[in-house]
Amino acid sequence: MGVARQVDKPRACEGRAEGQVEAVPRTRAGLRGPVGRLAYYTRARERFPRRGFRVAICTYVERTAAIHDGLQLRPAGAEDDEAIERLGAAAADGGAIGFRIHTHVRTSGTALTHFSSVVAEDIRNGELVGSARLTLGRFRYEGAERPYALLGALVVHPSHRRQGVARALARWRIERAEQLAGPNVVVVADIQRGNVGSMAAARRWATAFSMPAISVPVPMLSHPPRAPKGVELRAVSGEDLPEVAAGVTEATQEYNFARIWSPKTLEQWLQWVPAGEPVNHYRVATSPSGAILAGLAVREEGLLRTMEVVRMPAAIRLANSVLRVVPKDRMLRNLSVEHFWFLPGQREAATALWQDTRWSFRERASNMLITLDPRSPVLPVLDVKAWTPKTSITTAVRADLPPREDRLVAPLE
Repeated sequence: MGVARQVDKPRACEGRAEGQVEAVPRTRAGLRGPVGRLAYYTRARERFPRRGFRVAICTYVERTAAIHDGLQLRPAGAEDDEAIERLGAAAADGGAIGFRIHTHVRTSGTALTHFSSVVAEDIRNGELVGSARLTLGRFRYEGAERPYALLGALVVHPSHRRQGVARALARWRIERAEQLAGPNVVVVADIQRGNVGSMAAARRWATAFSMPAISVPVPMLSHPPRAPKGVELRAVSGEDLPEVAAGVTEATQEYNFARIWSPKTLEQWLQWVPAGEPVNHYRVATSPSGAILAGLAVREEGLLRTMEVVRMPAAIRLANSVLRVVPKDRMLRNLSVEHFWFLPGQREAATALWQDTRWSFRERASNMLITLDPRSPVLPVLDVKAWTPKTSITTAVRADLPPREDRLVAPLE
């Protein structure tokens, strides 16, 4: 699939020999009509200040059109792994907190989901200039179980940005999702605050945006927490799975974007071994009688990929100098937390479970990472301070129904 646009030929290039100039993309700079053309010509003049106005425009047109028309989109293969890794190293995330992903193990799913990737290739030299991932699964949306398609891991090389590559990658994945999951699939993308490029690309296909969630990295404990009274903290057992699935379902009944868990899918999730050892774990807090009071799922992301922090706002850098959420080497080995819940009146049990997990996995992760709705009853358990480093996540949605603002959200990434 190539990257195609409706185009016009600028008057400034009329009269040049055939083949010396390509057509100008109509929607360059995201604007149409005279204002759009003025923005385009201004950018051309800025790009080539030493050339005459007409030559500057035509040179800019030639170069950008050649790059644009020379791309093809195709499914990624195993042979692309190293090139995708190099592409990620060259293009950090554009959000408020910039990071690069270093992948150790590439997978095709997580037992509950299925992954597929697409790349944008420059056909003139075979170099990859963009890549993205599509994740298919099922979640709860507006009170019903729905198939979803998560658009994630978007990377565009800096030299090819603002040329329609991100939009083409989004269109490819949306079309693929509708082929595999049907026309009623809910398409979503989680976008970090400050990622202007991804937000602009999402506005082209999204029908709505959710209320923002917050993503909080919490460092592991260096000293054991105080043992709670009357609460046992342990890993889940096979006999617990029905009770855990029921607890998760009840706690997330009114959430949007919450993954669907049953005893069977939870068992499959726990048995997923992509890196030679278990990656997923589920821990519970129980009463003396054995009743489950609270539970949380964790995934050892550090076994699959490492996040290298390359940019932080000044305020977060200052807070990190005291809290040490980001290690000195700036390499985050996250222990990702999902479906953290507790029964009414069991906040103390949830707090004990949270603290015990921070201690028990201290040698396997640099920090715990949880993304949740700021209205979630779990937030007070984390004891997040105003100065705790964090960022916000907005979910772009393409669906037949918009997400209601009174529903809490459980972002997928």
